[in-house]
Amino acid sequence: MVRTKASANTASAARPGRSTAIDVPKLQRNTLNDEVYQQLKQAIIAGTILPGSTMTIRCLAASFGISPMPVREALRRLVAEHVLVMLPNRSVALPAFTRERFRELTRIRTSLEGLAAEEATGRIDKRTIDSMADINSRMEQKDAPNQSDYLVLNREFHFSLYQSAGLPTLLSIIESLWLQAGPLLNIQQRVYSAANRTIQAHHRVLLKALRRGDGAAARSAIVSDIEEAAEIIAARLPEA
Repeated sequence: MVRTKASANTASAARPGRSTAIDVPKLQRNTLNDEVYQQLKQAIIAGTILPGSTMTIRCLAASFGISPMPVREALRRLVAEHVLVMLPNRSVALPAFTRERFRELTRIRTSLEGLAAEEATGRIDKRTIDSMADINSRMEQKDAPNQSDYLVLNREFHFSLYQSAGLPTLLSIIESLWLQAGPLLNIQQRVYSAANRTIQAHHRVLLKALRRGDGAAARSAIVSDIEEAAEIIAARLPEA
């Protein structure tokens, strides 16, 4: 029997106890790239990065305690997705919003997030509702969390609901909208803090609607929540 080089190699590779190399991508760098990308996305969505803020690769790498390469790749992805803009000095920034552009974004958000709330009503479980209620209670505490923590809690509250809709495409679109709107929520929170306002009336209405399975009321509560915040924010944005 004639054994070819290929068959010999195959037999050798299959021999018990012999280590076989597998041609797959190395995970460490890609995983780190994705982790930086996801953390930056969540910071933007939660509003912890202010509109107009500029960021450099070197500064972000120092913050993460890593080399510049994963940060560079994450920023490239966010620029390609039109979340960030590249500046002439090679730093990146969150783009500024005009009032007109923000109102357009708000109209889209109320339609899609209202849909997600209504769809989630028939699917959400009691455990998730209880978790959302706990998050809301933390937002309403007398010694309210600082602005950054408050906005993180607000994001957790909303996305617990949207994830429960069981519509991945819709969830992805909503997330992309929050990448644009999230930083502007700092404006609303400053106004609430100045007025010493902690009660989240629309959140409370939403939770009651979810507990009784009223999808239309859940949609209405989310739309009202978005529109109230949008009115405060729009009044403080430039016309053009």
